[in-house]
Amino acid sequence: MKPAADPDAYVSRFNRALAALVWVLCAASAVALSITGQELYLIPTGFIVLLGWVFLWAPSVRVSDAAVTVRNPLRAIVIPWQALIQVDTKFSLTLYTPGRSWPVWVAPAPGRGAVRRANRAGTSVDRTPFMTVEPRPGDLPGTESGDAAQLVRDRWSRLQASGVIEAGVAEHTPVEIVPQRGALIALAVFGVGTVAAILLG
Repeated sequence: MKPAADPDAYVSRFNRALAALVWVLCAASAVALSITGQELYLIPTGFIVLLGWVFLWAPSVRVSDAAVTVRNPLRAIVIPWQALIQVDTKFSLTLYTPGRSWPVWVAPAPGRGAVRRANRAGTSVDRTPFMTVEPRPGDLPGTESGDAAQLVRDRWSRLQASGVIEAGVAEHTPVEIVPQRGALIALAVFGVGTVAAILLG
């Protein structure tokens, strides 16, 4: 899995391909429902389209000189570099701030099959200046967690080296949590509509 074309962002190509497949199937289903006069069931179909957007297409990791922004399905977390104290990939890419951990939806650690393939190919990962634990399978290049972690670590390393990040202030640097209100409202509306369509159908 490779980072998105934008070097400052990471999205899952697998998730987006899966979302596109789901949407194609939904489009075909919508045509069939319209032809057979079952327009009421277009609401559940729309709900599936929305789920594909929220959980598969939209999640991302973005880095800037100010912060790393994790967009998970229902909320975005904006972590200033001054607040970041550790990057780990045990179960997924996880960013740590004092007293909190922030799993990244878009970057799960690889399964055993992916690790075996990487081992057979001789792929390895070297320690970086800000890798505080021994390299894990989730750090392997070409994996979702590994590529996303590298994006974060590279920017973190450059900012540390340039002296931009103020040291010793992590405890006092707030992390911003931004609920994805539009997604939450849309999910609620389509969820209620789907239940109503099933009951009325």
